[in-house]
Amino acid sequence: MIKANHNRFYEWFFDAYISYMMRSDFREWVVVGDFNDSGGPILMIGNHFSWWDGFFGRRLNQVVFRRKFHLMMLEEQLAPRMFLSKLGAFSIKKKSRDVLESLKYAVELLHEPGNLVMLFPQGKFQSQHDYPLRFDNGWFRILEQAPENTQLVFSACLTDYFAHRRPALTIYLEQRVAQKFSSSRKVEEAYNVFLKNAIRQQTENQ
Repeated sequence: MIKANHNRFYEWFFDAYISYMMRSDFREWVVVGDFNDSGGPILMIGNHFSWWDGFFGRRLNQVVFRRKFHLMMLEEQLAPRMFLSKLGAFSIKKKSRDVLESLKYAVELLHEPGNLVMLFPQGKFQSQHDYPLRFDNGWFRILEQAPENTQLVFSACLTDYFAHRRPALTIYLEQRVAQKFSSSRKVEEAYNVFLKNAIRQQTENQ
């Protein structure tokens, strides 16, 4: 597997670049939802509909969570873009022996309160209009073995153009109690309820 290899220069440069890109490509972006930080590490689950998603998560971390950012990526996507490992990306390779190593690595990261791990349990790109989402099962080992002080956060990114050339981005957040979930299916069900509510809010605010 490919592990995260943070580099301060890369992080400084790309954080500035990501901020510029988001100002340039989106007419606005807002965060809806509250986060009450208890000080523990953060496991963030997001929807996966575009190449922007990791950048959205990193920018959100800068503004809201302020943790050391880590992102789980498919190895076939990360290997040609190794510079992303310097921003905190690490790999998982499906249907290989390395899967358990990647899951164990993610759990180890969560034993540091200053870390945030972001992942997409869908395991693939899907349209933001797809509903409900289906989660792979293997990822749940991370939540199952994470320390008790882990803070579980759902995030959903939704975009709309309407009468504008550039889209608006809304990132919805919901904080959950990690220990209440007994299976990947339970998390999937809860996430889909959260996503449905986010879509409802998005349409009501048109």
